[in-house]
Amino acid sequence: MKLSRRNFLKTTIGSAALAGSPVAVAKAAENTKIPKRKFGRHDDMLTVVGIGGHTLYYTGSQKEANEVVHRAYDLGINFFENAWGYHKGVAEEYMGNALKGKRENVFLMSKFSNFRGDGDPTLEGAMKHLEDSLRRLKTDHLDLWMMHNVIDNDAQDAYKSDGAIAAIELAKEQGKIRYGGFTGHTDPKVHRDVIEGGYEWDATLMPVSVVGALKSRAFEEDTMPLCQKHKIAVLGMKGFGGSRRTHLHGQTNIKEVLRYALSYDQVCTHVVGIDKVDYVNQAVAASVASPMSSGDRAQFTVNDTPDSPEYTAMMHGGELYEDGCCSRRSQHRA
Repeated sequence: MKLSRRNFLKTTIGSAALAGSPVAVAKAAENTKIPKRKFGRHDDMLTVVGIGGHTLYYTGSQKEANEVVHRAYDLGINFFENAWGYHKGVAEEYMGNALKGKRENVFLMSKFSNFRGDGDPTLEGAMKHLEDSLRRLKTDHLDLWMMHNVIDNDAQDAYKSDGAIAAIELAKEQGKIRYGGFTGHTDPKVHRDVIEGGYEWDATLMPVSVVGALKSRAFEEDTMPLCQKHKIAVLGMKGFGGSRRTHLHGQTNIKEVLRYALSYDQVCTHVVGIDKVDYVNQAVAASVASPMSSGDRAQFTVNDTPDSPEYTAMMHGGELYEDGCCSRRSQHRA
C-alpha cells in the first residue's frame, strides 16, 4: 500500500465504542441495529456482517462455537456460511449444532468442492456433497449453495452436462437449495468465464479486501461491474487477508474492513472470520459505520503484480491466527 495510507489510518481507526473496553464494546453491540442489504436481484435481506464457518472451527470446541454463533444470532446477524471441505466436515457440524432451533431465522450457505478433487467430479459427486452438508448442518435445505473456489478450467466443469450447474438446478428442483452461486479467491478471469457462460447465477463470493489480499483489486475492478450488470449478489471476504495471511491483520481493523467492503453497493454482506465472542461484538458495533466514499477507498492502493514486493504478502501466508481480529489459533478440542 502507499505509505500515505498510514496517515489516513489514523483518522479511521475505530469509534469511541470500539476503542473502549470489551464491556463497552459489548454494550455498544447490543445497542446496534445491524444494517441489511438486498441479496442481489432477490428480496432476501442479509445483514452486512456474516459469520464464516472456516474460522468458527478455531474456537476449539462445540461449546465455544455455540457461544460465538449464539452471540451473533442474538445480536441480529443472519448470514452464516460454510463449506463441505472445511476441517473435514467438523466446521459444518459445529455450525449445525449451534444453529439448532434458530435455522428458520438465518440465511445459510455452504459450498461443494467435488470438482476440485474432493470426490467424483460429476453431478452425482456434487449431490453427495450436498447431502453431507445438509446432514452436518442439520437442515433440510440451504439458502445458498456454491461451487467452491473456481480456478483453471472450472468454467467448463460448471457448464458441462453433468457439472455444477446441473447439480444446482437438480437441487433447486428437489427443494434442497434456494439459490446457486460460485466462489473464487485468485483469478478474476475465471469469474468472468463463469459469469459470461450464460447461466443466471444468484451470487458470488470473492475477495473485497481493504488490505488487497488475493487479487482483491482485480476482482473489484473487473468482476464487480459484471456482477452489477447481471444482478449477481456479491458476498465479500478476506477483509483482514484471510486465515493464511495473519501478517496482514494488524494493518487494519474491523471498522475499516467493513467500511471498505460496503463502499460497493453490490456487496450485500461481508464474511468475517470470528473465533471469539469479543470479535462478534466488535463486528456488530462497527457495522453501522458509514461506507467509504470512492475517494476514501482510492487511497488504499496496492501493487499486486507478481514482481511487486507486496505480492507475496498479499497472496501467501504462514502461521494461522497470530494477530488481528481473528487472532488466536486455539488448541482444537473435539
